[in-house]
Amino acid sequence: HASGQVTGTVRVATSAAMGVFLLPSLKTLLAKHPGLVIDIQANDAIVDMARSGIDLAIRVGKHGSDNLVARPLGQFARRLFATRSYLQAHGTPKSVAELQTHRLITNTASAALNHWPLNSDPAALPPQTTVLRPAGSLRTNDSAVLVAMVLNGLGIARINATIAAPWVKSGDLVEVMAEFATDDPVPIYAVMLPERHRLPKIKACIEHWAAWFGEFS
Repeated sequence: HASGQVTGTVRVATSAAMGVFLLPSLKTLLAKHPGLVIDIQANDAIVDMARSGIDLAIRVGKHGSDNLVARPLGQFARRLFATRSYLQAHGTPKSVAELQTHRLITNTASAALNHWPLNSDPAALPPQTTVLRPAGSLRTNDSAVLVAMVLNGLGIARINATIAAPWVKSGDLVEVMAEFATDDPVPIYAVMLPERHRLPKIKACIEHWAAWFGEFS
């Protein structure tokens, strides 16, 4: 690195939807560091980083192992989203009971993803939390396909609000029943094996993506 340039391949493990969220950031990352090669390994399952040769994984909540080094990137909270066209055609739900009558899109990758905690009565003190378990008129095991279904006006889904933020900003998505949300934000981490976190190519990616998440978290 005598020239001061950052070079090399960075293999990044992330969910499919998070990978799509990162795509616009790659243009400026590669303009800043043209010697980088970014290899996105998109999978909604958590991979074995050492066995899969992963340099950096983007994970939500607890990073899962004391043997890994974690750097915070942003925050994560799931919220309900739909397109304006869907809401114009089917109406905007005003209660949990009304929500259950809508076309709901679920993720079959994990049963936990289909436990939707909601405040059944936003006016009540203390909050009255209920857990909706939607059957799902449409289902997929891929987070990117789930987001694409919502963007195509097919229904309402519970999506990472950070991932949805660019589409909310552009007007393509609308948050639904925001006052019914109950879950608090949890951190999003860049996770690395100890022997790799000081590599210049890894540090360059983390610094760039921390700024990118900061625009939407």
